[in-house]
Amino acid sequence: MDFFEKVGDTITGKSKEIAKKAKEVTDIAKLSNQVGSEKDKINKNYAEIGRAYYNAHLHEENYDYEGLCGEITASMDKIEELKKGIQELKGTKCCENCGAELPKDAVYCSSCGTRVEEEDL
Repeated sequence: MDFFEKVGDTITGKSKEIAKKAKEVTDIAKLSNQVGSEKDKINKNYAEIGRAYYNAHLHEENYDYEGLCGEITASMDKIEELKKGIQELKGTKCCENCGAELPKDAVYCSSCGTRVEEEDL
């Protein structure tokens, strides 16, 4: 009987150790996720500061980061060009008022009701 008690105690002890390790791993994962969330907040704020700076200095000449802002403008222009290509392939257009995607032959926006300009073909 003594042998089986020792085996039972060993199993119980190991089970407690495993449970403790599992809790530690879970707690570490939770804290790591919180660190990641805080880093995401910081990056969003950095982006917002950059966006505000870009918008504030967009029409100035010879300002700090002029080259980077120029690259942003070029990328924004390229994105618009690519979006138009996608719309062309899909046979759609965007409402100039709300940005909703509409069929190319739409006269009114189904989202906001604005009259949509006809495109010259």
